[in-house]
Amino acid sequence: MESFSDTILQFINENRLLKAQDRVLVACSGGVDSIALLHFLAVHREKLAIEVAAVHVDHMLRGKESALEGDLVSDLCRRLKVPFYGGQVPVPKILENEGGNVQAVCRAGRYDFFEETLRLKEYNVLATAHHAEDQLETVLMQLTKGSVPSGIPIKREIGEGMLIRPFLPAIKETLYAYVKENDVQFSEDPSNKSDAYMRNRFRRDVIPHIIQENPKAPERVAAMVGNLQEDEAFLWASAEEQLGKIIGFTEEGLPTISKQSFGSMPTALQRRMIKLLLDYLYDNNKVLVRYKYTLIEQLLHHLNSEDGNVSIHLPLGYRFVREYDKLTFVKEDSLSNPSAMIKIMPQGEKTDWLNNGWIYWAEIDEARPDILEQAKEIRYFNVLDDSLPLSVRQRKEGDRMLLAGMANPKRLSRLFIDEKVKLSLRDELPVIVTNNDEVCAVPGLRYGASFSKNRLTTSRYIFILGNYNSITEEEFRCSPKTLKKY
Repeated sequence: MESFSDTILQFINENRLLKAQDRVLVACSGGVDSIALLHFLAVHREKLAIEVAAVHVDHMLRGKESALEGDLVSDLCRRLKVPFYGGQVPVPKILENEGGNVQAVCRAGRYDFFEETLRLKEYNVLATAHHAEDQLETVLMQLTKGSVPSGIPIKREIGEGMLIRPFLPAIKETLYAYVKENDVQFSEDPSNKSDAYMRNRFRRDVIPHIIQENPKAPERVAAMVGNLQEDEAFLWASAEEQLGKIIGFTEEGLPTISKQSFGSMPTALQRRMIKLLLDYLYDNNKVLVRYKYTLIEQLLHHLNSEDGNVSIHLPLGYRFVREYDKLTFVKEDSLSNPSAMIKIMPQGEKTDWLNNGWIYWAEIDEARPDILEQAKEIRYFNVLDDSLPLSVRQRKEGDRMLLAGMANPKRLSRLFIDEKVKLSLRDELPVIVTNNDEVCAVPGLRYGASFSKNRLTTSRYIFILGNYNSITEEEFRCSPKTLKKY
C-alpha cells in the first residue's frame, strides 16, 4: 500500500490540509472509510507532526448494534494509543418531538457534537473520510437536482477550526485493501443499503455502470472537482475585488452601485456580486443566506436592463431600486423618526437598553463602587453643562460623530461600514446624544472626541457600559464573505 500512502500524503501536502502541531479529530463511524482514515493518520502522525484523536456519534437508531460500533472505534483507539471521544444524539426522540428528515437530523446532531468536541478538547482540525466515489456521487446528485456540480469541498471552516477530507483521491476498493492489509476491523451500516436515500440509489444503481465504463472515473472526477473549486475560489476573489472598486453606500449603510460600472463586468462576476450584496443584506438571517436561483436571475436581468426605472420587493422589507444609472438597495421600514426609541439618561442612574445591558454616567467622584465593579467598558469625558443630560436612542439618518483627531464629524453609516457592523444589528446599538441631539458615543463600538480611556485633568464625568454581552463578536461583525473588503 506504499503507493496509496504516497498518494494521500502528497494530496495532504499539495492542498495544505495539515501543518505541524495540528490537533486532528477524526470523525469515525466505524465504517471502512473512517476506520481506514483513523488508522492512516495515527500511523503517520509522527511524519506529519500532528496529534490524532477519534470522535464517534451514536445516533441511537439501531439499539445495541449502533452502540457496538462505538466500542469498535474505542478498541481501535486503544490499539493506536489515541484519545477517543464518544457521544449520543437521540435521533428517534428528536424525530418524534420535532419531525424532520432522518439523514438531516443525524447530520445536524453529529456535526454539533463534532464542533463541541473540537472546542472543549481544543482540537483545530476535523478530518472526515469522504473518498473519490463519494465525490462522484455528490456531483451526479447535484447535476440531477439542477445545481452547479461543485462537489464536496476539500476543506472548509467548521467553528473555529478547519474540516479536511484527506481521502478524496482514494477509491473505495483501495480502502478495503488498506484495512485488510493492516488487519483492522470495521462495521457495515445496513442503512447504507436502504433505497430510501438518494445517495444509496446512486451508489447501487448508477456508480457501478460508470466505473464499468471507466474504472478511473471516480479519481478523474475528484481531480476535476478540485480544479473547479480552485476556479470558483478565484472567481469569488475577483468578484469581491471588483465589487469593492464600484460599490458605494447610502446614509443608512445600504449598498449602491453604478449600473454602467456593474454592466461592464463579466456575467460570471455579476452573479457572484449579486450574491455578495444579498449576503450583506441578510447576513444575520440564516434562512436567507442561500438565495433561490430565480431571485438572483431576476436581479441580474434588471441590473442589466435598459427598460426605464424598476423597483423590486425583497424579503424582510428590503427593496431593490434601479433609477437611471444608479442601482440601490433600500429598507422600506428604515428608521426615520428622530424620537424613536429615545431615553433620557438620568445622572447617577442605570439606563437599560433593549435588553442588551445598561448604561450609566455620573460625575467621577460620585460614581457608585458597585457600578464600577460591573463595568464592561469605562470612559471619561467632559461636555458643556447645556449639553446635559445625555440621552440614548437608536441611530437615525444623517447622524454624525466627531472622532478624536478628525476635523469634521464622520457619518455613523460610514462608521458602521468601516467597523463591519451587521445591518441587522445597527438599530440595536445605543447611540448617546447630548441635549442638543449631537452624537457623542456609540458604546461598544466607538466614542467621540470628548471621551477618553484614561482620566484626564479635564475629565469631569465617567461613562460606564455594563453587561452588554448578549451579542458575540462573531454575531456582531460581518462575516468574511459579506463585503469584507469594503
